Parts: sequence; C-alpha cells; structure tokens
Amino acid sequence: KHRRCDLIPDSCTLSSVFFFATLVTMNNICPFCRTEVAKIENLRFDLRICPGCLATFFPTNKTMSFRNDIFTLTRKKWLAVLESRGARENVAAEVRCIDHGELLEDGKLPDYGIPGKVTTCCGMFHLTADMTKEILQRSLVNADLKKEGKHHFAFIRALDGLINKLTGNVEPEEDPIEAIQYELHFKHVLEK
Repeated sequence: KHRRCDLIPDSCTLSSVFFFATLVTMNNICPFCRTEVAKIENLRFDLRICPGCLATFFPTNKTMSFRNDIFTLTRKKWLAVLESRGARENVAAEVRCIDHGELLEDGKLPDYGIPGKVTTCCGMFHLTADMTKEILQRSLVNADLKKEGKHHFAFIRALDGLINKLTGNVEPEEDPIEAIQYELHFKHVLEK
C-alpha cells in the first residue's frame, strides 16, 4: 500500500505538483465561465455540459452519436431549456481547450460549418449555448423529416388510434421510455 505522499517523487517542486493537479482537474472546468462541468452518463460517447452557461463538449468524430444516442424528446427539452434561459453568446477572448489547456482558434465547426472556437490540439467540440441551440434545432428538423418518412407501421398506428378512440384511452403526449433519458441523465444538469 502506498500513501498519497509516497506517490510524489522527491524531485518534484511545489509548482510542478500544482501544475499536475491543474491538469488532472482541467477537464472538469468550463473554459467559458469557469464552472465545473457535468459528464452525462450512459451514452456511447463523452458528453459534458456546463450547468452554468450551458456550454457543451463532445468529440468531433461523434456527431452521429450525438444525433442518434440522444433521444428526440431529450433534444426537444434541452432546446426548451436553452431558449427559456435566454442562452446568449458569451465567449471570452482567450478560450482554452477543456482537456489540454491549448488556446482555441476562430474557425468553422467540423460537420456543421457554424463559425465558432475550434481546437488545434484535439478533436473536441467546444460549443457555447447558442451553438448548441443551433445544432439541436437542426437535428430536430432532421428528426421530424425522418418520422414523416416512416409509413411501414401506418396500418398498426391507424388501428391503435381507432381502438384508443373507441375505448376512450388517450395516447400520452410524451413517450415514457424517451422521457427516462432526460429525467435521469440531463435534467439535473440543465435545470439547475
């Protein structure tokens, strides 16, 4: 067994220990507002959201996972929170990478073409609340188009609607299964 102080070599100075401690905790601090970010669990990709300014962080090679793994209802509620809190662009002149501390540069976001701050050290989106809002709006338009295109269950849906009408049952406005994702993993971060 090692004690914590045994793990630090004797050659380390106090300043290098503080630098190492800063690097270890860097990926938990929002570079836009300096609030601790929350990791959203149970997704197939790394998604972090800042409860302070509602900035979003996820890998640039996971845009399809962002669209597919986050349910439509969750994206709708997330967008509603961004709109209700009046999410506005609030970017400091010097914004650093949440993981590496390198300066971000002005550019266009990969896969989206939206002007914003981009990394040079890694492939991580650093999205302000406004950028997140625009991406969520785009993904919801695409989700609605996909729903309109699915007609292979039209007969079953029509029959279900007829039975519900005859029995007086009302179909719920929200899919309870989709609501679970927002309630368990997003609500505590977005509605602080």
